[in-house]
Amino acid sequence: MKRSRHSPGRFAISTGRAALAPRSVWRKAAILATTFAIASGGVLASASAAFAESTQDIETLVFVRHGEKPAEGLGQLNCKGLNRALALPAVIAAKYGKPDAIYAPDPSELKDDRGHAYYYVRPLATVEPAAIQFGLPIQTPWGYAQTDALEKALLDPAWRNRTVLIGWEHREIETLVRKIVAEHGGQASDVPKWKSADFDSIYVVRIDWSSATPRVRFSHDREGLDGRSDDCPCAALPMAQ
Repeated sequence: MKRSRHSPGRFAISTGRAALAPRSVWRKAAILATTFAIASGGVLASASAAFAESTQDIETLVFVRHGEKPAEGLGQLNCKGLNRALALPAVIAAKYGKPDAIYAPDPSELKDDRGHAYYYVRPLATVEPAAIQFGLPIQTPWGYAQTDALEKALLDPAWRNRTVLIGWEHREIETLVRKIVAEHGGQASDVPKWKSADFDSIYVVRIDWSSATPRVRFSHDREGLDGRSDDCPCAALPMAQ
């Protein structure tokens, strides 16, 4: 019988080296994986810190119009508008979280409404349920047309990294939002005309104050509260005697 050219010893040693090679590869792979995990952790931590820092100076302004009004005006809401106001806190909480402040016009100022002058309480009545729900006061130092003073207050550094809810008159909201957007690097034309039949829109302005030149972002949101009941949510009035 012809003897094999490979001795048993050489065969055994060769087999041992073949078995050791994968272990070495796996050991190196494990070291590389550990190193990558540590490095990735550092990168992720740095990214998280950078994200947290980048959001510290972002101010969010949430503008809503008052709810639906009666045909006579009266400076007041109708029952549908009241139902919208009562549903609004849940919408604000879900979309933007708890606001840090709420603004509305001074209701003691008269406003022409269908040819008659009435105290203008509609915006205040609309955001009042939200103020109650969130445990906040409502700031009402200015009349509905005094939007220059309102703008100055809204852009105060105290509101950076804060959310402010503003209930106001829709034409004044449109004008003010366009002004804020244009003054902070945006395009006023991005802000659409607020139609008179629209009680559901939300105009959202986010201002990033983290750099020397503030950057603004406008978005057009909706409450999703059209179709509220025309009946007031109170007990039926007793019959007149």
